[in-house]
Amino acid sequence: MNLYKEEPWLGKEPTIEESMIHEIVEADVIVVGGGLAGVAAVRQAAELGAKVILLEKCRCVQARSGDFAVMDSKATEKWGRNAINKAEIVNHLMQDMAYKASQNILKRWAQEAGEAFDWYLEAMEDIEILDRTDQVPTKGKRCYVQPRRLPLPEQFDNNSERYKCYQVTAWVRPSHILLCRENFEKAVATGNVEAFFDTRALKLLRDKDGKVNGVIGKNLDGHLIRAFARKGVILATGDYMSDTAMLERFLPGMAQTPKQWTSYDRNGCKSNTGDGHKMAMWIGAKLQDSPHAACAHHMGSVFGVSDFLLLDSKGKRFVNEDAPGQQLGSQIENLCDKTAWQIVDGDWKSYIPKEYPNHGGVCYVVEDEILESGKVNSKLCFIDNYIAPKYIEDALQKGNLIQADSVEELVGKIGLPKDIALQSIERYNKMCAQKCDEDYGKRSDRLFAVKTAPFYAAKFTPAIMIAAMGGIQSDEDAHCYDTDGNRIEGLYVAGNVQGNRIAVDYPLTVPGLSHSLALVYGRIAAQNAVKDI
Repeated sequence: MNLYKEEPWLGKEPTIEESMIHEIVEADVIVVGGGLAGVAAVRQAAELGAKVILLEKCRCVQARSGDFAVMDSKATEKWGRNAINKAEIVNHLMQDMAYKASQNILKRWAQEAGEAFDWYLEAMEDIEILDRTDQVPTKGKRCYVQPRRLPLPEQFDNNSERYKCYQVTAWVRPSHILLCRENFEKAVATGNVEAFFDTRALKLLRDKDGKVNGVIGKNLDGHLIRAFARKGVILATGDYMSDTAMLERFLPGMAQTPKQWTSYDRNGCKSNTGDGHKMAMWIGAKLQDSPHAACAHHMGSVFGVSDFLLLDSKGKRFVNEDAPGQQLGSQIENLCDKTAWQIVDGDWKSYIPKEYPNHGGVCYVVEDEILESGKVNSKLCFIDNYIAPKYIEDALQKGNLIQADSVEELVGKIGLPKDIALQSIERYNKMCAQKCDEDYGKRSDRLFAVKTAPFYAAKFTPAIMIAAMGGIQSDEDAHCYDTDGNRIEGLYVAGNVQGNRIAVDYPLTVPGLSHSLALVYGRIAAQNAVKDI
């Protein structure tokens, strides 16, 4: 039984008569969606000798960001980071998602993430794997892979942290788009791929036995294509963040949160509108029961996101600041006006090395002359990891940071209730001196006092949301299931349309998890579509 069939957001499956079809094509495997998961599926299926058709509603394949959680890869071997307990990582992921995700899906991901990443890098022969985070890439390199925080801060001990953050992330720089397109071109070079861009999938097709055996797509000119699949259809259509009705239904608390999306069709419309979710549900597929998760991790200020004092708009402390950006972002979302202020004093250079190297944490200080010497990579690791005095000056000039010579002046500049805010700071400083956080239990070595001029404040508003994670009921073979628990033959999912991978909250246990899952399960979906008959 489809619990959602009467709800407006789902809509109705379109009725398309045979006489309306303009073109009929056929392949072994149909892939719907040309993002990371779809490109991985296309390349894998093509390399296995299958004829592949790609339907993509945008004008080319799509990619963004560039962070991948990888284990047992050539990159992590080079960095000395292959000695890691995968089962431990999976168990912490399960813990961080309240045991609502599928442990089998995460287990298989952990087993295959390194192999999949090595395979993905093979598409670009001249890609460079750097030795350290601050290494300058070879001049002229189109793409390089940068380690996250290598070397690690000397005091870092993951075992002592409340929130584990495993340092197994690789960054594809300066643009993941280049590598993604190289992977697609490698697939095309097999001679087994036919792509239909600017073509939106409208509905899935099934044979008399109920097996999914094709898709109907429509291009911008209204040209209708019936694409038959001899073996299977892979949905890699992404998330539903830009479908307002779906977002309000499954992640109502995020409906007003600022969004970031990078893929648009030729009409300027956002591409992540839950098309795959709806097509699958129209034929009886089940949506995951576990709560969907918003991917909206706060990256903080130039000082990072964690550990420095946070006050709400009433001038009161409201949280243990020693937490990753996703968790702190959730606490800011809970505030009535969704606004907080990070307070930092002039001793920030002594505090930074004590910070937790989590997602959004700043752990290293670089002096301006070193940063500008040309001997270190000036584009270190996005906006977290490193700080330099020039970054503070830039933030002040842009208005992202406020500076004052006294705490009283700072409180006045940011508009907090003076008496309450000063009392909050005084109490916090007293606990810092005593090395005991009686209010929120923050560890003593990260109680960063606010007593030395100059003083800084950064306004924290809700983190930008980049994905709504919840999808079609699936398993570790990328199969789909109907509402009665039966496998839907011929239908596979990968990427953010795949359910049971992420639930409740997006975990920062291994930064780059979403990309890595999409890559791994794009390959798995293709492998099974080719062999499952």
